[in-house]
Amino acid sequence: MKKIAIFASGTGSNAENLVNTFHNDTEIAVDSLFCDRENAPVIEKMRRHDIPVFFFPKEEWRGDCLEITALLQSRGIDLIVLAGFTSFVADSITKAFDRRIINLHPSLLPKFGGKGMWGMNVHRAVIAAGEKESGITVHYVSREIDGGEIVAQFKCEVTPGDTPETLVAKIHALEHRHLPSVVRSLLK
Repeated sequence: MKKIAIFASGTGSNAENLVNTFHNDTEIAVDSLFCDRENAPVIEKMRRHDIPVFFFPKEEWRGDCLEITALLQSRGIDLIVLAGFTSFVADSITKAFDRRIINLHPSLLPKFGGKGMWGMNVHRAVIAAGEKESGITVHYVSREIDGGEIVAQFKCEVTPGDTPETLVAKIHALEHRHLPSVVRSLLK
C-alpha cells in the first residue's frame, strides 16, 4: 500500500477529495494530514474521515523540521501532497523526500507563481493581467517557491466576465478532477 501525507493550511477541499478518491483503493491511501494552522477547517474534515492529524505551528516549519521529517519517515510516507499549504517546506523534508513532494498551484506556472502568489492573489493577478487562460500546475517541490519541475498542467478559459470568484470555481473544478489522477500516476 502506497501512503500519502497531505500538507494543508486551509479549507481542505482537495485533501478531502483525495481521501474520498482513495477511500477503498487497494493500492493507495491517505495516511495523514500535516497542518500549520491550529483551527484550519481541513483538520475537522480529516478527523471526520479518521485520518490522523499532526499539527505543528508555523514557527516549527521555519526551523530544521527534523521532528516532522522523522515522523513522515516513521509512517512510511511515499508521497507528500501540498494542497493549500502556506508554510515553506524545509530542506530536511525536501532532501528526505526528493521528487516525492508535489505542490498544487492555482495557475499555469511559471506565470503567477512565487512569493505572495497563493489563493485569491493568484486569481486577481490573472484577471488584472488580461490572461485568456489559467489553470493548475502540479510540480515537484524545490527550494525555490513554485520553481520545481512541472509534473502536469491543466487549463481553463478566462472569459471577459470572470471575477476572481468565478475563476476560483473553475480552478477548483480542475483541481478536483485532475489531482487524484496525477497522484495515482506518480505512485505507480
